[in-house]
Amino acid sequence: MRVLSALSVMILAMFATCDAFAINSKAETREVLRDLMAWLPGEYSSAPQIFYEREAGAPPDGEHENFYRVFAKIDAPQLGENVIYTQIRIGGKDGPIFSGQQVLFLITVDDEHRAVTVSGRRIADPDKFEDAHLHPEMWAAIAPDPDYGGNCDFRWRKHGDQIVGKLTDGKSDTTCTMISKRSGTQYTWDAEWILNDHELWIFDNGYLDDGSLFSGRADRTHLRMYKSRPFECFAAYRPQNGEPQVFNGIAMHDRGDVHAIEIKGIEGPVYMQLMRSMWPSESGKNYADLLRLDVFQGEPETSLDDRKLIGFSWASADSDRTGFDIGTWGARCKLAK
Repeated sequence: MRVLSALSVMILAMFATCDAFAINSKAETREVLRDLMAWLPGEYSSAPQIFYEREAGAPPDGEHENFYRVFAKIDAPQLGENVIYTQIRIGGKDGPIFSGQQVLFLITVDDEHRAVTVSGRRIADPDKFEDAHLHPEMWAAIAPDPDYGGNCDFRWRKHGDQIVGKLTDGKSDTTCTMISKRSGTQYTWDAEWILNDHELWIFDNGYLDDGSLFSGRADRTHLRMYKSRPFECFAAYRPQNGEPQVFNGIAMHDRGDVHAIEIKGIEGPVYMQLMRSMWPSESGKNYADLLRLDVFQGEPETSLDDRKLIGFSWASADSDRTGFDIGTWGARCKLAK
């Protein structure tokens, strides 16, 4: 028994020091690159997570941030074959850009570690490259900022039907300890990204050398980003006395986008919200992914109970349209071509 016990300890020690790349073959690594380049580009919103947290209860650290994030493949051969530009807007698609979060992802295959390596680099002169994904004429001039980043990379690997990226400094396969190029301060980052074809979960915590948390969440919960689809919407108000008011060509996305409408004869704005998300259910029996169109008065940042609901419609999550008509009010959204 002693021999078996010692052998078991030796085997466990070997696995403890072995890099985690053994789970993926070289062929699977190519699949990771294919999936990353196919799945990551798009526009994402965390509004569905916030909607669910307001209705079903927030985690210990409270609601997550409302971020709208773009990932776009750009043609920048001066940086490599596979380059993705990303930026974050705070509060929704029309909010201000999150400073320091205009980033280039430089993507390569790492056969040694059986992973796809993603080097995230802040861009130089970010004010000149706002919405760079929409301006191909900018791509030849876009470049990393030499004063930031380059210390650690994400290693992406296949895990079932999803791919997972973990930040590494090359010494540890799961964490990044680095010295800031600007301040000289030592930081340790613990970060994990989980991606499939329609959602991206992000965990990203930063610690000082004394172990105190300076960035991220103590509850260690992921920010859940959901890929959005563009819709074209309209609304109509037909009072019994007065001319009908029709609002056409409203561009919205289906991950919690909100549009304000000023209607003659009604004090304060009326809002439309298009939300594709998990519907909260206290019993757990009605926990389903649905597409919902709401027309309401009240603050969009509040829960459903605090709104004055005018009309709504339901559809399955993969539906390309939803709408209602209740006489005085009507609204409809359909997937944009």
